[in-house]
Amino acid sequence: MLLLSASVFAQSERTTDFGGIVSCEFSAAVGRSFDLSVEEELRFDNNFAQFDRWLNSVGVDYTFPRNRLKLGLNADYIRRHNDKGWFENRWRIGAHLTYSETLYHFKFTYRSKLLSTFYDERTGEHRVNPKLYWRNRLQVSYQQPNSRFKYALSAELFWLTNDPKNRIIDNLRTVASVECRLTRRHYISAFARMDNDLQMKEPVDRFYFGMTFKAKY
Repeated sequence: MLLLSASVFAQSERTTDFGGIVSCEFSAAVGRSFDLSVEEELRFDNNFAQFDRWLNSVGVDYTFPRNRLKLGLNADYIRRHNDKGWFENRWRIGAHLTYSETLYHFKFTYRSKLLSTFYDERTGEHRVNPKLYWRNRLQVSYQQPNSRFKYALSAELFWLTNDPKNRIIDNLRTVASVECRLTRRHYISAFARMDNDLQMKEPVDRFYFGMTFKAKY
């Protein structure tokens, strides 16, 4: 991942864009093993001047004994501003498997996720519909005992698996974040995110700054 990140900036003729993300997440435990979650997200791009998308997501997670392995399912509805200037509907379903390991004050988390996005053909033709991505993320977080703050750094690769012409890893996402516990159930997180196109004809480097409010019940 470090080599891929270095190669991104070695390529020429790349476009740079900046944007912002605000979101809120609500989750509730059902018994000892299940968690239900709801998420709302607004995203802006084009140097903060354009509304990019509105995301609605619901999900369920099952945590295996010892809290190291988690299986999750999610369904999303997205209202997205596409490249042709239209707002289009997108639907997404996904499944992920997450493994976590703790060492001293560090927590290492690996997540493998399959995500299928269905596009609305009424607002434009799509050569591949749906698009199936296999995403792999490695995250390292750090938190001192009894501290209100948690720090995290992650890197994630996006592999488009069902495009006969472009079955490639086309994006690298890097996120640095700090989370603050406000109360026993409420948290707020600030983050910086970098999305780098890989193996694309017209690559774009996108930088996002965002905040997330979380409530856990």
